[in-house]
Amino acid sequence: MQGPVTQARSVRTLLAQICIVLVIAVSLVGIFVPSIVLGLTAGAALTVYLVLAWRQFTVATWITVGLCVALLSLALLRGIDMPTLSRGLERMAFLAALLALLGALRVVASEAPEVVRAGRYLTAQPPSRRYLAMSLGGHVFGLLINLGGMAILLDMTRRSLDETSGHLPPALRTWRLRRMTTAVLRGFSLVPLWSPLGLGLNALLLAMPGLAYGDVAPAGLAAAGMFLCWGWFLDWVRAPRIPPSHRRRSVPDPADRGGLALLIVHVGSLGGLVLALHALSALGFQQALLIAVPAYSLIWAALIGRRAAGGSAAAIRRAITGTVRRFPAAAAEIGVFASAGLLSVLAVELIPIERVQALVAGYVGAPWQMVVLLNLSLFALATVGVNPIITAAVIGGLVAELDAPGLSDAAAALCLAGTWGCVMGFTPLMTTVVYAGALVRQPPMVVGFGWNGLYCLSSLVLWTVGMALVAQMGIL
Repeated sequence: MQGPVTQARSVRTLLAQICIVLVIAVSLVGIFVPSIVLGLTAGAALTVYLVLAWRQFTVATWITVGLCVALLSLALLRGIDMPTLSRGLERMAFLAALLALLGALRVVASEAPEVVRAGRYLTAQPPSRRYLAMSLGGHVFGLLINLGGMAILLDMTRRSLDETSGHLPPALRTWRLRRMTTAVLRGFSLVPLWSPLGLGLNALLLAMPGLAYGDVAPAGLAAAGMFLCWGWFLDWVRAPRIPPSHRRRSVPDPADRGGLALLIVHVGSLGGLVLALHALSALGFQQALLIAVPAYSLIWAALIGRRAAGGSAAAIRRAITGTVRRFPAAAAEIGVFASAGLLSVLAVELIPIERVQALVAGYVGAPWQMVVLLNLSLFALATVGVNPIITAAVIGGLVAELDAPGLSDAAAALCLAGTWGCVMGFTPLMTTVVYAGALVRQPPMVVGFGWNGLYCLSSLVLWTVGMALVAQMGIL
């Protein structure tokens, strides 16, 4: 028999789940029936959810949610109009709904045999290909399964090293762990540059309404390739020499290669579905994304179910049940990412745009100076604990309103997305660094500053210089 405390916890969990389901439902209805009431309803449901699930909050969540409350209170005192408030709440609800629905992909992937086969194939690569394999794996897994993909790869990495590196001296075992961990982390950090499924680029697209996915994605994908090559170069330069007596040939199972290929097909199919819905209908990019993610998750679950006991129907039920059960535990992430949507609207409303425009005109006389300002601002704030999605959304919204000297919205968004990728594996205050450290049993300070610091700082310098030249020459 349940005690009063357990019963109260069960009631809170159920109500939190209902609230997020309502946020998702309202966001989907709002695609076809735009209404101020819907935005207010979604905002109210999300507020109740955060109040019920506050025990899951991290320090970063408290900071961002507290900032949201403060700015919203100030905006209400200044008489913000209902359409503007509703627009901010709709953005907030969209990011919350998207993050919650992306959890469905993670739930389905946990039952997909191709995910395990792909991870096994990547971790078994020989040393000459290991960095590239793990970096590409971190990127592909991150595209499809977000942090869950990084967890799968790093967990398999640790187990693989425990099984195959016992003959090595401690220093070389540590180096192998460092190489594979940073490769996964660096690959994962490239997702904001171009992924149509990621929250990073979508937060920027929401904050900058005049910007389209196609304006940024091709250049972002090319930039991701350059970051990948730079990380590979640093790994090659710094790799220790392994004596022949300590070398053992690692041979991946050829049968596992199909798992990786199938995972890449999933990424391409889901991205293609989003782009097709956007191109062939009146749906906006974000609207198409919000429909495609749950639809594809259920299709994937049905395909898995055909090969498992119970069939497709049972697999779909497990996917839905598992996704809903995760909602209360995701409050820390949802609180941060949803806040970015509201803050991007409130900041533009509350900050005196004319004064900021005058400051920009007076002190930032060239596009390259604006690039330096944007990149250093986001990197510095992230280093001290301000989640990059908050900074990117707020700065992106401001840049869209300002007449920045010679800097297009596409160039500004690409600057922010690339810098986001540079800092994601750097500071111990980033969720990705803390998560990676816990998975490989190393302090976040070691994983971030120690193992990945040189890559992150050098990448920031190269990215800032490169984007300054691009902006100055008006290429983008």
